[in-house]
Amino acid sequence: MVAVACGFLLALPGAALAQAPTEVTITGEVRHGAGAEPFDPSQLLVTLNVLEGVSPLAQVSTRPARDGTFELTVAPAPSRTYFLSVEYQGARYSASRRASELSEPVALTVFDATNNPTVLTFDSYTVIVTGAVADDRFIEVLELALVRNDSDTTLVPSLAAPGAAMPGFLRFALPRGAYNLDVRSDLAGGEVLEVDLGFALTTSVPPTRGEPHQFEFVYRLGYDDPVVDLSRTMRFGAASFRFLTPVDVGRPASPGLQDLGAAELEGRVLRLLEGQGIEPGARIELTVSGLPTPSAWSQVRRKARESYFRYVVPATMAIATLALLAYALGRRRITAGANGPREPLLERTDALEARFRARSVSRRQYEAERDELKRALVEMALRDRAGA
Repeated sequence: MVAVACGFLLALPGAALAQAPTEVTITGEVRHGAGAEPFDPSQLLVTLNVLEGVSPLAQVSTRPARDGTFELTVAPAPSRTYFLSVEYQGARYSASRRASELSEPVALTVFDATNNPTVLTFDSYTVIVTGAVADDRFIEVLELALVRNDSDTTLVPSLAAPGAAMPGFLRFALPRGAYNLDVRSDLAGGEVLEVDLGFALTTSVPPTRGEPHQFEFVYRLGYDDPVVDLSRTMRFGAASFRFLTPVDVGRPASPGLQDLGAAELEGRVLRLLEGQGIEPGARIELTVSGLPTPSAWSQVRRKARESYFRYVVPATMAIATLALLAYALGRRRITAGANGPREPLLERTDALEARFRARSVSRRQYEAERDELKRALVEMALRDRAGA
């Protein structure tokens, strides 16, 4: 009896393993969010990218039926992410699934495109001076925007509009001299393009369904005098505008905003200025005064450091550049044609953003993988340039 029972228990793992599915069919539907007629989803291409971490394992595509339904068969694995996307009128729409979610139907909702950015409105806009480094004389600024698209169309940025200001793009203003810009959004894809006194995003902005789209960016701004000017023109306006500065960093001021006093937030005391109903195109004057200044000894060290970077570093960089050029020329024949296409890296970036929005990856892992992808794209651009 004991032997029989043990044999039964030993057989259980094998039986369970035999029952584990080796393939799973993902079902889904491509639909038009505004019910436009005529709409033929069978002309579109649904693409599935299977990722292990940030490494692509497989890519398959299919065309939906006339009613928009589609099926894709994959091999499930707990460590993989399944990223589905479809492109329609220049905008990409996507969804991601973990292995445990593959049985859930996927809905890819598309919209007609527009190149008119007036479909966007700003629910709120916040400027936060997060700190100042006196010895290096710079402040760090975080800006947050909640953006709505209450139309039935997706804003697809257009380069066709004339002028360097890129009027067909979602644009944000920056103070003159801003540097170390880092931009994040809950929308996948897109690039950051420099424009006059700011930047533009090539990200498509679909209609808002529920919570507004979130954009945040951080940058640094140097200062020589203990006052900086953060004034800007609000191209899209804003239903509400907030300006916050820690009281131990400086004194915020704006003639167009109401000073609501200071309050403690996460252990720091910040002064808040606020305004409502900012009209599109309105200019908001923002300044921070009383910024910390370095000590006399810090200024001496800074002068010495400036001399080093002015005279020693350029010579060293020139030598290093010549060495890299010689190395690149020596390897040109070997590496020519070996560089992979940039599209897989962009697909992996889109998938990472989707996983982060779905909270299937921690912020620490997200930032590590994002930095890895950034480095890969930069290295590919450098290799392309060296091989040109």
